[in-house]
Amino acid sequence: MRSIALALSLVSLLAVACGGGQPEPKAPDAPTPPSAPSAPTAPTAAAPAGTTAEPAAPAGGPAKAFKDMSPAEKKAHMKTVVMPKMTAVFQAFDKKEFAEVNCMTCHGASAKTGNFAMPNASLPKLSPADMFKKHMTAKPEMTKFMMQKVVPEMAATLGAKAYDPKTHEGFGCGGCHVIEK
Repeated sequence: MRSIALALSLVSLLAVACGGGQPEPKAPDAPTPPSAPSAPTAPTAAAPAGTTAEPAAPAGGPAKAFKDMSPAEKKAHMKTVVMPKMTAVFQAFDKKEFAEVNCMTCHGASAKTGNFAMPNASLPKLSPADMFKKHMTAKPEMTKFMMQKVVPEMAATLGAKAYDPKTHEGFGCGGCHVIEK
C-alpha cells in the first residue's frame, strides 16, 4: 500500500513539474517522435482490392489524438499503447517501486468501477510555485523523471504535444495531477 501511495505521489509530482493545470491538450500538427523506440507491432494484413486500409499510427503517436477517440478506441489505446509504453518508462526508472503498474497506478481506486476521470485527486497535489521548488527539494529524482520522461512519453502516446510553459498548451502535469492554486 505504501508503494502505491508513493508511486501516486511521485506521479503527482510530474504534474506539478509540467506546468500545473492547463487547458485540454490540442492535437499536434505533426506527431511527436518518442524519445525511445516503440515496441514492435504485429504486421497488418493488406486491405482487399478496391478498399482503403485504415492508416497505420505514426511512430510518434496514434493516428488520431486521444481526445478525438471514441470511448472504445480510448480503452483499446490505453491497453495496447499507453500501458505497455508507460509501464516500461516507470520500470526503467525504478523496477522495484513500479513492479506492478496497472490502471489504478494513475487513475486511482475509481478505475475499478470504470471511472478513469483525470486529473486524479488521489495523486499527490502539485505546487508549481518557484518552478516546483517544493517537489524538486523533496523528491528531486522523481520530479526530474516526471518532467523529462513521463510528460513527453505520455504526451506522445496520446497524440498531443508536451506542455509548453511559454504557450501554456499541451499535455503536462495537470493532465494527471491536481495543481494547487
